[in-house]
Parts: sequence; structure tokens; C-alpha cells
Amino acid sequence: MRLVFRADGNATIGLGHVVRSLALAAILDAGSQDCFVVRTPTQAVRTLVEAAGLHLIALTHDSWEAESEFLRRHLLTDTDVVVLDGYNFDTSYQHQVKASGCRLVCIDDLRQGPFVADLIINHSPGVTSAMYETLPTTRFCLGPAFSLLRLPFLQHAQLPQLPAPISKVLLCFGGADPLQLTARYLAGLLSQDAIQRVGLLMGSASVTAPEIAYLKAAYPQTRVEELRGLSAAAMVEALSLYDAVICPASTILIESLALGKPAVTGYFVSNQHHLADYVHAHQQAYSVGNFMQYTGLELNQALGQGVQWLMHTPRQPYVTQFAPEQLRHEFQLLQSC
Repeated sequence: MRLVFRADGNATIGLGHVVRSLALAAILDAGSQDCFVVRTPTQAVRTLVEAAGLHLIALTHDSWEAESEFLRRHLLTDTDVVVLDGYNFDTSYQHQVKASGCRLVCIDDLRQGPFVADLIINHSPGVTSAMYETLPTTRFCLGPAFSLLRLPFLQHAQLPQLPAPISKVLLCFGGADPLQLTARYLAGLLSQDAIQRVGLLMGSASVTAPEIAYLKAAYPQTRVEELRGLSAAAMVEALSLYDAVICPASTILIESLALGKPAVTGYFVSNQHHLADYVHAHQQAYSVGNFMQYTGLELNQALGQGVQWLMHTPRQPYVTQFAPEQLRHEFQLLQSC
């Protein structure tokens, strides 16, 4: 049977859907017989898919209805297992895909149904099957244990360590950073006397903003380094060099918590809000809330409070054990139907 992954990524929406779909592909040992379907793929997406060893299929349809009909008529067969990861694959789209006779998996974190999937994967904490409108036969993989992490993060997962001083911080607002938060929060970090080193985790095609260049020159006593286009293994290595992470409540936060890293988090889009609130309420990380609300002195104070919390508060684990083998088992069940 063939695995067919459908997800998009670009400078506007980021690469989160693509990265976690590829993480699932690695967990399932997907290979060249399987494919990754993308609408107008960027070079960054092409590189990621090719590195994963999957066959890339590019789409150019101008409507979701036309796209789903094309998939049903010309690509999918009744022996495929299709994995959808994105916010545009509504019930109508799912029905078209299912009409091919395939098995359907939805990676979801919004619970905007109804769903006609055979399997739903949602790594959000606190989610139950009762929150979904689905078929009676739909199966679920719910909760942080089913986080779709790339293999190096699963292999190096560990529980939080005891609080310790923080002088080296990794800052990441995604590869695209469309809101230009990196420069704003770099300025806030550089105002903290205890911070001696800052790493900026950026996209491979990102350009150093003039504000960042200015800040590096204005604070020569603090080492600021830019890290671009890192592989999963390189990211694990980079994270090991820093005492804490500042990032939105997205995949990068889950990756950091999986490695036991102290993290200051928050949100700037609605689908990050729940996770930011959850990890803060359960003492797994410190959330400043809406990243967009802070500027100047208030931003400096919010970051200072977050760093102080991390240095003095024992943190709880985000998850005690991940369950990639259960994910593999669920797909084996689908393939045997």
C-alpha cells in the first residue's frame, strides 16, 4: 500500500505542516514508493521532501474543490492511505478524497469538523474524542504522546532537569517570521544583563534584517549567532548548546520540551493559544501570552520574568513517554482493512 501525504508550506504559513507530516513519514518508514503532494512547492519544501526520500507531486489548482476532484480522479486508488495536514481540508474535501476508496488520516489541532477520517491524530493536550464529530468507526491518537516529532528528537527525548542559571538563549519565531518578531525579542534579550549568548534560529532563505544587524553592533559584549536551515539532528545539537529557548507554542516548543529544555513561550496566531496556556498552567514552560502585545520596557520585563521563572521553578514534563510504535500500529490496522 502507498502512503500519500498532503500538506503545504511556504514563507507565509511556515513549514510546520510539512515538517510534522515528514516526521510521521519517518516514523512509518515511508520511502520512494510513497508520495508527498504539495501545492506550488517552494524550493525549501522540495529540499525537505527530497531529503526524506519521498516522491514529490506538485499541484497548481486554484480551488480546493478542483484539487480534491483531481486527486480522486487521477491520483488516488483504493489501496492508498492518505494523510491530510492543513486547515483547508474541510469535510467536502475529505469526502472527495474518501470517494477514491482510500483510507483517510487527518492530522488536526483545531477540531473544526465534521470529519470523515478513519484516523485522527491530534497531539494537543487535554483533547478527547468526545470533542469531535466523526464517523462511528473513526479511531483516534490524541494527546502529547502522539506528537509528530522528527526521529532525532524522539531518540534524544529526556525529562526536565532541575532549575539552573540561564546565560545562553535560543530564539526562534519560525523560519518565515512574517511578523518580524525576532528583532523585537532579540532587543529584549540583549537588555537582560545575565544573557551572554543568543542564537537566532532562522529559515534557510531568510535575510538578516537591518534591525538585527544594528542590535548586534550595539551590543558587542553579547554573542549573537544566526543558525539557518538546520536539519533535525543539527537542531538537537544546537539546542544542547543553550540553556533555554524562546519560541511560539508550535512544533519548535514541543521539540524543545521533548528534549527537556526550559522554554519561554507564547502565541501570535490563534492555534498556538491553547498550547501556550496549557504548558503555563501545568508548569511545563512559561508563557508571556500574546507575543504581539509587548514592546519596549514591557517586553523587557516580560522576558525577565520568564527567565527568572525558569531559573527558580521546577518544571513538569510535557510528556513522560512518546508513542511512535502506537502510531505505526494504527497505520498497520488501516492497511489491513
